[in-house]
Amino acid sequence: MRLIETKEGKIRLLIPDPSEYSKGGRFDPSWAPVFYNPKMVMNRDISVLINSVIKPKIVIDALSATGVRGIRYYVEVGEINELIMNDIDPIAVELIKKNMELNGVTGKVFNRDANSLLNELKGDFIDIDPFGSPSKFLLSAFNSSIKGGYVAITATDLSALVCSSKTSARRKYDIICEKLSFSKELGIRGLISKAIREASIIEKAPVPIFAYYHEYYYRVFFKINRGAKKADHLLSKLKYFYECPSCGYRDKNDYLEERKCPRCGSKLRVYGPAYDGPIYDKELLIQIRDKLKEFDYFQSLVSINKLLDKIYMESEISEPFYKLDFISSRLKVNTPKRDKVIECLGGKAYLTHFDEVGIKTNFSLDEVKECIKKVSTTSTNIR
Repeated sequence: MRLIETKEGKIRLLIPDPSEYSKGGRFDPSWAPVFYNPKMVMNRDISVLINSVIKPKIVIDALSATGVRGIRYYVEVGEINELIMNDIDPIAVELIKKNMELNGVTGKVFNRDANSLLNELKGDFIDIDPFGSPSKFLLSAFNSSIKGGYVAITATDLSALVCSSKTSARRKYDIICEKLSFSKELGIRGLISKAIREASIIEKAPVPIFAYYHEYYYRVFFKINRGAKKADHLLSKLKYFYECPSCGYRDKNDYLEERKCPRCGSKLRVYGPAYDGPIYDKELLIQIRDKLKEFDYFQSLVSINKLLDKIYMESEISEPFYKLDFISSRLKVNTPKRDKVIECLGGKAYLTHFDEVGIKTNFSLDEVKECIKKVSTTSTNIR
């Protein structure tokens, strides 16, 4: 395996030479003997940022690959008393050790099955960043986390979570999944729902404090509480969301049932169970927005700034977003610009990072429809 050196954040990193594993001029990180995805730099930048605020002391990176994530935490966050990294692949383990030495990092490196290891260790920040679904690691990750600690998970199998594959959604996340106009947001709420249900088995309550969507993945950070009552409280926030494909009517309730639209009689589509609670901690949002100025070297600095600005505003709204082109097509009008609809709603609506044609507002569907009809006559372009 030929290695080349690259740089990410403040660390130097040895990775398999992509040119040796390219096919027809194309390279997929999964083709290399050890996985390193440069497209996930923003994911790691944000994780460094959040860890710089919560300041964990014992960090467990359960699926380390090259070791980039754990090493960046150690170097850029600082004040970590113990870094534990792991990979089931012995080739990856050797590369992790080389990268630790290259960056002057000390810590423990294991060559173990992640679930087995997590069930033996305790930490206050557990990172689960798999290739695909994190589902099979959730229970052991929550078991490994101490009270008041944190667990962060990544999911890249959006086809399951946004209902492109209903069978995968049922198999991996135990979700009844029909495509709704706001499925991009429901996908992350479905992921959170799965995490809550897994943690409740051991009477732990993972409260989502920061969650976002970017390109092809979801990332969620949880703060871990303990106790059956706290777990039950989170379980009570799991709902089934309904939407009419014909007229756009939407509703939610505590249980799954086959329903018809009370307005037009069409069969409602359903998604759930999905978490119907806040997915951001406002105080943390303020802290990380302020802290970002200390990380002006981030490769994804501009993108993170834009993301945090949108999330800060949309965090004010509890309801899922409205997709303007979906509603406009049901009204048989042109899709208006978002700023025109927001202006019509008196400014009490915000852009959402989940969808470029979506807005977040506490106004009802009927009120949004009225504004779309009102402004669509003078606007024919999306956004």
